[in-house]
Order: sequence, then structure tokens, then C-alpha cells
Amino acid sequence: MRKNRCLKTLIATLVPLFCLAGQLVFAEELLLKTPADYEGPFYPVTRQEDIDNDLVHVKGQVGVARGDILNLSGIVVNTRGEAQENVIIEIWQTDPQGRYKHPGDSTPDARDPNFQYWGAAITGPDGTYYFKTIVPGAYEPRPAHIHFKVMKAGKVILTSQIYFKESFRESKRFSLTPQTELQTAELKKAEKGEFQAYFRIVI
Repeated sequence: MRKNRCLKTLIATLVPLFCLAGQLVFAEELLLKTPADYEGPFYPVTRQEDIDNDLVHVKGQVGVARGDILNLSGIVVNTRGEAQENVIIEIWQTDPQGRYKHPGDSTPDARDPNFQYWGAAITGPDGTYYFKTIVPGAYEPRPAHIHFKVMKAGKVILTSQIYFKESFRESKRFSLTPQTELQTAELKKAEKGEFQAYFRIVI
């Protein structure tokens, strides 16, 4: 009888501890959200006919954008790591000379008519997305970067920027957040004139 009471006391003591341990493990597994960053002054103001995930070809143009091709892929997940389907991602960026397609950008020389400058993709059932673009050019004092917005159910839920590891070594101004590692992708050379990068977005 005494033995049974001791066993019950032990169980009553251990169960809450196991539950607490489980909660702590679960909490540690939560992903950090991708930090917001400023939109910048050059978000597109003129709607273009061609808005897709291939920025190196423009509808109606026969040429290909100048610069190194960048195959940008990634996934959108929530803080529990669950894939987010039907999420729209917009990106906008500079050409290799650091020019935006925006009337407020006074960078000299003509813009590339074969570069789209702005595109959009939608995530699939597995939460993945893909863009074919070019490696953006930097402009002082900023490092090379790609702006992006994430939209779900018609609402903008995140505006931020993607940076590249090599760019941070030469730049004095990173982003508005101290969590630059959550905004940084590794630029990997795939073949001559072509790179790839993977970027996870946590919302």
C-alpha cells in the first residue's frame, strides 16, 4: 500500500516536469520571423503589363536582360515551420548598374529594356517560390539587395529586403534591423554568368 502511494507521488511530481520540458522544447523549435525592413523610395509606381517570376525576359521584347543571371528560390513558412501556400511574393530591384525603374531614380544612363525590374510569384502547396532575375547592382552607401513584399489573402504582411553575404563585407550600412543574418542569402556560382541563392521567409 505504501509502495503504491510512493509511486503515485512520484508520478504526480514527474508528469508536470515532463509537460514543462515538452513546452520548452516546443518553444525552442519556433522559428524567428523574418524581420521587416524599409520599403525604400523606389517601390514601383507604374503598373507594367508583364508581372511574373521571370525578370530576365520582358513580354514583347526579344532580348535578354544584361547581367549575371540569379536563380532565386526559397520557401515561405510560419514560425512552426509549416509551409504557406498561395502566398504572393513581389520583388523589385536594381539592374547591374544600380538603377531602379522608377521616375524618382536619377541614376544616369538608360535602363535595360529587357529587364523587368519588378516581378511576382505565388507559393505552391509546399510553400516554395522561384524567381529568375539578375544579380542586383549596389549603390552607395547600400550593399546589393532585393526588396520584397509578402501578401496573404490580399493583405501585405511583410515588407523587407534580401541581402547577400559578400555584400555585407564591403558595406557600412546594412538594414534597419540588427538581425541581418535573417535577411541574408548566400550567393553561389552555378555556372558561367549564372548564380543561385536560397532564401527562407518566416511569417
